Amino acid sequence: MPSLTFYFAPGACSLASHIALEEAGAPFEPKPISLRKGQQMTPEYLALNPKGKVPMLVVDGLPLTENPAIITYLASLYPDAQLLPAGNSVQALQGLSLISFCAAGIHPVLSRFFGPQRFCDLPDATPNVIALATAANAKNFAIIDKMLEGKEYMLGSFSAVDGYLLVFWRWCQHLKIDTTAFKNYAALAERVSARPAVQRALAREAEAQAALA
Repeated sequence: MPSLTFYFAPGACSLASHIALEEAGAPFEPKPISLRKGQQMTPEYLALNPKGKVPMLVVDGLPLTENPAIITYLASLYPDAQLLPAGNSVQALQGLSLISFCAAGIHPVLSRFFGPQRFCDLPDATPNVIALATAANAKNFAIIDKMLEGKEYMLGSFSAVDGYLLVFWRWCQHLKIDTTAFKNYAALAERVSARPAVQRALAREAEAQAALA
C-alpha cells in the first residue's frame, strides 16, 4: 500500500476526505493545519499545493487535492470499504455526480456565510449576500432532503457521499442556519455521526482544533 499523509483543517470541508480515510481503514499520517493562522499559505505548504487549500493527500510524496479526487482515489484503493459504487454503472456515476454536487454546488453557497465580503465589497452588501445565500442553500438542502426520502443513506447503503453531506449539515449548525424543514437530511446526519469511523475522525479533529488554538 502507498504511504499516505493527510493535511486537513479541523471543521473544514476536508472532513469529507477524513471520514473516507477512516471508513476505509487506511493507515495515514494526519497533518492538521490552522486556516485561521494562515498555515495553508506557508512556502512549505504552497510548494505541495499552490492552491493553498485543504484537503491534501500526499501519496508516496505526490500531492492529490480536492475532495472528489481524494475520495475517488480512496474508493479505488480500498474497494472493500465501498466508499463509492464500483465500476461504470449508473449508480457509480450517481455517486460521482453527488460528490461533484457537494463540491461545486453546496460548498460554494455555504462559503458565502463565512466570508460575505469576499463576494461583494460594496458598503452594506453583507445582508444581501447572506439573504441570497440563505435562499440558495435552502434550495440545495431541499434537493438533498427529497433525494433521501425513504432511504437510510443517499445511495442505499453508506458511502462517502453521506460523509460529505455531514460536513454541510455541521456547518449549518455552527452558523445557526435554520434546517428544521429538512427531516430526512437531519436523520442522515444523526445516523452518519454515530458511525465509529466518523466518531474517530471527529475526535481527531477536535484534538487538532485544541492543539492549534
